[in-house]
Amino acid sequence: MKKNRGTTLIEILIATLVFTVALGALLSAVTASLYLVDLSREQAIAVSDLRNIMERIRATAFNNIVVQFPDADADGPAGNPYSSIVGGYRLNNQSITVSYPDVNSDPLEIRVVITWQDKRGRTQSAAASTFRTR
Repeated sequence: MKKNRGTTLIEILIATLVFTVALGALLSAVTASLYLVDLSREQAIAVSDLRNIMERIRATAFNNIVVQFPDADADGPAGNPYSSIVGGYRLNNQSITVSYPDVNSDPLEIRVVITWQDKRGRTQSAAASTFRTR
């Protein structure tokens, strides 16, 4: 009768395969969590920018809102009137759009949308809306 003196090559290969699969799953989870951390940071920046521009809109006289915040004008880092409001564009390809369903209504519905591209190139957005009256 033969005694088992050690591990065979097949046992070592199977253990290596199991270890490699587990390591791959762990690295995939770490990569996904890092992406979610970056996306969360970007969303926090976008919400902060939304709050800044909404506060500026609220502080603007009703008759000047449409003039200072043109309807459906997608604004970006180049030649933008909103850079002093949001403190510069910190997100990749960030743009701000202020729109009004009916410019002549009272109360005036105001919708602000901020879009940007995340590190994977996917388009992300954050939006807020409010009403202003005379």
